[in-house]
Amino acid sequence: MTHHAFLNPHVLGFLSKDLSDKVILDVGCGFGEWGFLIRTRKSGYPCLIGLDVWRSHLDKLRLLKVYSELVYCRIPPIPLKDKSTDITLACEVLEHLPKEAGFRFLAELERVTKELIIVSVPLNVPQEEIYGNPYEKHVSEWLPRDFVQHGYEIKVVHTLTKTLRIVDRIRRFVFKLPPTVTKLIVARKLLRP
Repeated sequence: MTHHAFLNPHVLGFLSKDLSDKVILDVGCGFGEWGFLIRTRKSGYPCLIGLDVWRSHLDKLRLLKVYSELVYCRIPPIPLKDKSTDITLACEVLEHLPKEAGFRFLAELERVTKELIIVSVPLNVPQEEIYGNPYEKHVSEWLPRDFVQHGYEIKVVHTLTKTLRIVDRIRRFVFKLPPTVTKLIVARKLLRP
């Protein structure tokens, strides 16, 4: 649900330049960053469906009209028909689910998606609820092997240089702050028709 700009080139790089006639599901759409990026950096006008558990996000997004449709729900399951989307994004979602629910969620992504699934998670970053949203709490940790064993290709993205990682450690020690996300897993799965 939290958006990390370091993911932008990786996630957007998996998408075609022209997304005309595509149906794209953005699970955990949050503040709508992926919707905005798709609308501004890709050509065509895909049908974008945003799905989120936090009504406040959806209420704000309705006013902006970035998404073709917005759906409130808790996952899993995903309230869509089998193979109803071409592409599904679930960036920064899995860590908010218990591990078993997360595996059921990955199966749901495959059920509703025809072509491509893109998932991302922070690598070993604890987090409590933020800005009053209890769903922002991280309740599970995901590792590269969790995706590889389910047929995903993975990439580990470093968000901080070595110098900034040292600065982050000092900042956490001195100010007792939570760690900055230093590594993210980006996973994709191409589905066969």
